[in-house]
Order: sequence, then structure tokens, then C-alpha cells
Amino acid sequence: MSRLLEICRRIQRSFLEGPPWFPMPVSGRKDKHIPLTFLILLWLYAFLDRILTPQGRMFLAVYLAIASYSLILSRSPAVILFFILSGVLFFDFLLGLLFYPRLKIKRTLPDRVTQGCEFQISYTIENRSSLPCFDLTADPSLYMKHLTGTDSFIPRLTLDGGETGTISRGFLLQKRGVHILPRPLIETGFPFQIFKLSRSPGERQRIICHPGSIRLRSLRLPDGNARNSESVNSVASVGESMDFYGCREYRTGDDPRKIHWVASAKHAQFVVKEFQEEKLSCAALILDNSLAANKLTFRMMLRNLFLLKPVNGCYDDSPFEAAVSLAASIANSLSSGDFVVDIFAAGSEIHHFRTGRNHMTQEAFLDILASLEPSKGTERFRKITPEDIRSIASSGAVFLVLLSIDPESEKLYRDLADTGVPIRTFLIASAPGPAWTETIRAEDILQGKAEEL
Repeated sequence: MSRLLEICRRIQRSFLEGPPWFPMPVSGRKDKHIPLTFLILLWLYAFLDRILTPQGRMFLAVYLAIASYSLILSRSPAVILFFILSGVLFFDFLLGLLFYPRLKIKRTLPDRVTQGCEFQISYTIENRSSLPCFDLTADPSLYMKHLTGTDSFIPRLTLDGGETGTISRGFLLQKRGVHILPRPLIETGFPFQIFKLSRSPGERQRIICHPGSIRLRSLRLPDGNARNSESVNSVASVGESMDFYGCREYRTGDDPRKIHWVASAKHAQFVVKEFQEEKLSCAALILDNSLAANKLTFRMMLRNLFLLKPVNGCYDDSPFEAAVSLAASIANSLSSGDFVVDIFAAGSEIHHFRTGRNHMTQEAFLDILASLEPSKGTERFRKITPEDIRSIASSGAVFLVLLSIDPESEKLYRDLADTGVPIRTFLIASAPGPAWTETIRAEDILQGKAEEL
């Protein structure tokens, strides 16, 4: 009995996960619930898409119409057309079964990509049959919400018996996040492109899309100093104390006398020693993590009601995506200049992580930003305590990235300003904000135009 229950639970989990070969409408989000009716329709459509080509669906619709008409009027000339179409379906299905592909497939994709940058997915296909395989295509239905193909046409491959071939396709991810790709799908419509014969081995694969960051040509620090891409070493002054502190990678301009030769041999690259009195520059970056719902007009409410959409406001996440991109750009620019950067994503919850010298790597930092989700609560900075304010102020420089101005954001700015720490405040909006903010449009950040800050 317990074994039967376990089988039923496994079938239920497989059903709720959706067709493994078909892109799900919600990718990488376990907190999103898909209605049961929609899930049933999704399974039906996935099976239909896997069995029939687009032209095959049109052919089947015409075939069923003619078959119905022939049953009603048996002496109609449509009966002849019905038998002709039936013969086409029969021979297409018979030849397809004869050349049914026996394939071994390996799909290779990068673990991490950058938002808006093209990447390649390659498919290595081995024909294990003695018969040839014609018109093979790889993942022709791989069109997810934020994933688009960049090829002008879908490449096709023909393999002789026992032959191995490769297909490469270009794709583009237009939104950061953790995306789950369905199983690799190799299919052929041979011979008449009506029925599809396919293979879908392997498992779903995950790909992390980092936020698109801008390589800043110059960045003015909150204390008024400026740094640019040619002077990344100007922020760290090297002391002469002999109290050993740690090691780091060699950078242009470092004293060769401080190279740690044993560690350099171990890591196959130059490593230098740091000492206790070396100045370690720090900065803090506070990212507004709360989205505000847009107010709807009466006309928009009626339209959403007709389209079965929420009528209590909608959320535009483009300002938040721009804020994440701006935070990544500032943090990367500072960490490349020997800064230690404390990032606080503040909303209904506070996320704190540190990147820069001897701390989290840039790749790990971007992985966290890729999975960061905005909060939609009313509380924004209430969980930042006075102890947090003092800790942030001790960094010596603060970058504040805001999505809107309200009493909570003004209070946070005043609390930080009262400590005497230099602050630069960026407001992601289309309309100018208060005098203590610098307004940047979300479109300028997402299009890579904000190269000088």
C-alpha cells in the first residue's frame, strides 16, 4: 500500500511540474501557483505540439472537417478527398515509424550568462540506428517568456547511420534571474512534415542570468573625490607595517618585493602579501527593494476586469531592474578599485552581503543579484535599526539607490546624514526628486547610457 501511495505521489509531482519537454510559463519560481485547469490545458497543448507540426495541425483540422462532411453525405466527391488525405496520413505515419530516430543527445549550455548578451547552446547528437535520420531540429519550441532565439532560421541536421553531428543555436535572455530550461528536445517531421517524431532524454537544466551592468568610465565618490577606470589603484594606500594581514592577487602597481612566492606557486599566479596597516577602503550601498503599485484609472480598471487581470493596481518592475543594474555597476566599479562594498537590499526583509577585496567574488555577488526578488509590502526601511545605521555610516561612504520618495526614505536619508557620513542618493524615476537626490531614468540605465556617475 505504501509503495502504491509513493507511486501516486510521484505521478502527482510530475504532473504539477508540467511537461518536462515544454517551457513552463513560470520559470524558476516555486512560489508561483499554476491553476489546475490551466495545467491540464498546458499538458494537452504540450502533447499536441509534440505530436503534430504547425502545418500538421492545419492538415488535421481540414481532414476532420472533410471526414465529418463525408459521413453526412456519403455520395459526395469529398469522400474521394477523404481517402486521399487518409492515405497521406497513413504513409506519413508509416514512413516516420520506419525511420524513427534512435538518438543520444547532449545539450551544452553556459552556467551563467549576462542579461541582454547573446549566448550559444550546442547539441551533440549521435544516431544509434543503422538507418539515416532526416531533418533533425533541436529545441524548436524553446521560446520562454524572457528567452528568445537569435538565429534567422532554425538549423536542421541529417545524420547517416551511426553518425554524430552538432547543432548550435543562439539565444538571448532579456531578464535576470534563475531560469529553468525544459529537457532537450530533438525532433523530425520526416517525411511530409505532418507528424513529429521526437526524443527528449536528459533532465531540466538551470541557467543563471546576471543583471546587465554598465562599465562605468567614472564614478564620483560621496566625499567628492572622483575615480575612473584608469585609476583603480588610487583608493588604497599601502602601509609599511610588518604585521601580516593576508594575501590577495597581484595587481599592476604592486610592490614586487611583497610577492608571496610560495602562494604564487600554489595558485599558478602572482599573489602579494598585505599588512595590517594597509588602508582598506569601504563603502556601503543601500538598494531600495520595494515596488509600489501603479494607480489605475477607471478605464484601465474596466479593461483589466474584462481581461481577467487584477484591478487593484499593477507593478512595473523596470525601475527595480534598473536599480539592480545600477547597484551592480557601482559595486563592480568600487570592488575593482580595492573597495570592500557592503550591500543592503532593504524592503520587507533586509538582505546583507559583502563583496570586494578578500570577500565574496564578483561571480557570487552577481549570482545573488540575479536571484534577488523585489518585495511588494508597504514597509520599506523600517527594519533598518539604529545599529544598522551606525554600521553603515562606519563604512565612510554611502550610495543610496531609491525607487520613490516617501517619509520612510526621507527618514533614512536624514538618519544617515546626521551621522556625518558622505551620501550620494540616486532616484530611479522619470520626474526630478528632492534636491538631495540625483534622478536617473530607468530607460537610460537599462540601455547602458549611464556610464558616468
